[in-house]
Amino acid sequence: MAIILDGSSLAVEKLVQIARYGERVELHPQALERIERCRGMLEEKIRSHEIMYGPE
Repeated sequence: MAIILDGSSLAVEKLVQIARYGERVELHPQALERIERCRGMLEEKIRSHEIMYGPE
């Protein structure tokens, strides 16, 4: 069984299983949806040459 990554419940013990023992991971559908929404926002800011942080 895979460890489900949802963006809010990753415990140190699960991270150890992933990093040291190669435990399989999957993204929760809602986490994937948030990632895709954020990526869309970032791509739009890049296209419009919007400054996102730091000096101009």
